[in-house]
Amino acid sequence: KQDAQELAGELDLPLSTIVVAHLKQFVSGRCITVSALPRLKPEIEKELGQAVADYKQGKNISPILHNGKEASDFLKLL
Repeated sequence: KQDAQELAGELDLPLSTIVVAHLKQFVSGRCITVSALPRLKPEIEKELGQAVADYKQGKNISPILHNGKEASDFLKLL
């Protein structure tokens, strides 16, 4: 409990707020996830995966812009 209170304090949140949030998530999602590592929401993981796939295929990549004129010209093309 002490470690949890310290971590909550680092986040500037009371421990009760964290407990209530997890209980609400448990009830609405009907599941519980326990991890020592942070995890992205599934929809964010999906978007990130799509962005990585696009990058590997060279899709949706902006060119390197070296000055304001190049940036302005690029934005006019969009």
